[in-house]
Amino acid sequence: MGAITAFARSVTTINLWVARVMNWAVVLLFLLLLTDVVMRKIAGSPIQWSQQLSKLLFGVYAILGGGYLLARRGHVAVDLFYANFSRRKQAFVDILTSFLFFLLLGILVWQGSEMFYDSVCKFSLDQEDWCQWEVDKNAMWEAPLWPSKGLIVVAALLLLLQGIVKLIADIMIVAGVEVDETAFGPVHDDEDGEKETV
Repeated sequence: MGAITAFARSVTTINLWVARVMNWAVVLLFLLLLTDVVMRKIAGSPIQWSQQLSKLLFGVYAILGGGYLLARRGHVAVDLFYANFSRRKQAFVDILTSFLFFLLLGILVWQGSEMFYDSVCKFSLDQEDWCQWEVDKNAMWEAPLWPSKGLIVVAALLLLLQGIVKLIADIMIVAGVEVDETAFGPVHDDEDGEKETV
């Protein structure tokens, strides 16, 4: 059981750490957009590359938040009946429906990997250099697109790993085994309706 808890703690810690780092992307995004507005209003000349960079930053921020949200049990849920279930019954329902989660993540990892591979290296017999390092040809500064596409795969893998951690926690709850919430994340809401801390 110690190895499983260590695995869960590692995955949860990585997702929480990634979220903390990505919080700085929001600060950078805010400063970038603020500078663009100031330049547009005061100098009459917006920063040409700010809009493209802000889209790339926000996209990265949004996709990397999935693992963190699952670690904190913060994803949106329709709680018509589920909220009234006991912890054990909720865990049982989560186990039954987890195949949908893993199917979606499997497709996302597969398709995201293909998209990233095509963005970086696309073999063609009529090309000498088979690595293309895709950029946005429509952007003034030809923004590199391959890092964002690579982060889709990283984000999907982090979310997939956190999903495995949640599935293990659900199995433990159904089996009546005590779950270490510092490793697996919160397994229920506290009295005030707030998620417990990890």
